[in-house]
Amino acid sequence: MRNKLLLLSFVLVLSSGFVYSQDTLKNPVTAVPQGSYDPIAAALDSLVNLNYIQNLNFGSEQSNNNYKPYEIPSYSDDVYSKRMAKIQTPIPLIYNQQVREYIDLYAVRKRELMERVMGLGSLYFPLFEQTLDQQGLPLELKYLAIVESALNPTAKSRCGASGLWQFMLNTGKMYNLKVTSFTDDRRDPIKATNAACQYFKDMYDIYHDWLLVIASYNCGAGSVNKAIARSGGKKTFWEISPYLPRETRGYVPAFIAVTYVMNYLNEHNLVAVPPVISFFEADTVLVDQRISLGEIASAINVPEELLCYLNPVYKKGIIPETDESQVLRLPSNKVATYIANVDNLFKSDLNNSNTLLTNADGTPMDPVDVVYKSVKHYHVVKKGENIYSIANKFSCSAGEIKQWNKLKGGKLYKGQKLLVYVNTRQKAEVKKDKTTGSVVNKNSVKGKNNKASTVQTIPNTTSKNTSTSSLNESKSKIIGKDTIIYHIVQPGDTLWSIAHHYDGATVEELKSLNHLGSGALKPGTRLKVRIAA
Repeated sequence: MRNKLLLLSFVLVLSSGFVYSQDTLKNPVTAVPQGSYDPIAAALDSLVNLNYIQNLNFGSEQSNNNYKPYEIPSYSDDVYSKRMAKIQTPIPLIYNQQVREYIDLYAVRKRELMERVMGLGSLYFPLFEQTLDQQGLPLELKYLAIVESALNPTAKSRCGASGLWQFMLNTGKMYNLKVTSFTDDRRDPIKATNAACQYFKDMYDIYHDWLLVIASYNCGAGSVNKAIARSGGKKTFWEISPYLPRETRGYVPAFIAVTYVMNYLNEHNLVAVPPVISFFEADTVLVDQRISLGEIASAINVPEELLCYLNPVYKKGIIPETDESQVLRLPSNKVATYIANVDNLFKSDLNNSNTLLTNADGTPMDPVDVVYKSVKHYHVVKKGENIYSIANKFSCSAGEIKQWNKLKGGKLYKGQKLLVYVNTRQKAEVKKDKTTGSVVNKNSVKGKNNKASTVQTIPNTTSKNTSTSSLNESKSKIIGKDTIIYHIVQPGDTLWSIAHHYDGATVEELKSLNHLGSGALKPGTRLKVRIAA
């Protein structure tokens, strides 16, 4: 076990993102000099432009004290020391001048930004506390994320550390935090919190001192080990502090200070700026296909910026398609809306009816120029998929998948290749009917069961916006001064979009004509549409 811990210390020093000169270590200063770059203050400053998640228009809630709204209380060293002694934690909290400087930073100089941090605490602290408690770690370690990132999940330091817990790339890899062109697990609150907790446990197994664990989180175990050696074998943070990197000498006092401030918010007249959403107002769903957060936001009617904030792991705002399902975090009151729209949201690239086909000059094709043709497509089964979810994805039935692949049962395994038939949109060959002069398609389309069916179209005069209309069947009959036609529902169609494309049509009338109890539509359904004469 001892050899394993020594090896871990060696690896951590190699992976540390901090580089310090010998002069810095030999000539330590007590804190970050005023006027120089302070990463702790910079973390708070990163919240200046992080306005969306904060409900700034409503201002702060009323505090539970007798201070005036903008009054800034101040106390003596003796009061600070006595209050700090009352905080119940296994982490030794010592009050000194360095700690006071950071109390002033959080409670005085940057107090407005600190109030934003307090609001963000309602989004992240329940997660932190749950994970820390499960791992048997001091709950006060949650405040370390304030020192690291000011609870900004997209914060990035000058040396490349990222996320709430500010993992360096190499250290993150050691704790299974993957980084790709589209995703960064260091920005995933759940994965990064689990990684941070594992780091705390590993370091405590080495040092058996929580302040040294915190120091190592900042500068790496290698730097802590060097400081211990230079101090002559001392084993507490305050004894080895003169030999630690300058930033780390301020890092631990900052943690102590923010722990104090978070325990005495009322005494400092600090009031949280309420966030737009809290931890308990968000929930997760799984996604197994590539899609943008913008598409999801549009489908469930929420601002894209909110989804980006709730899902900072997706660096480019795109959920990529991988071997395993990806987690999507949504406002709880939008989960049902998302589920109701999932069929329209997720379509194979071969079945993407939101992409308009165009003519040679770039103009959208008229719907009479477009046909749907069934083509072969092979789908590789992913973890968690079953025959019913795949059938739903490709707008077919489980029975058809069994028939196409000659399956006796419905059991599938990861990596299995399945044949499915997918409707694709193609340009149609057209000609004019010599008798009526109307335009008709020459093409015939094979359905999923390979049965040919004639594609029929509607006259051009019936559509308000033919460039975005779906393919339709045009058998019509005249009723009084109105015309009834039949519309074939395509993936992505809604009652509203159908009504929008036909003169005189309304959502309520579509429901009445077709005896629909709800607005849910299934691709392939034939709907009656009344067209005004």
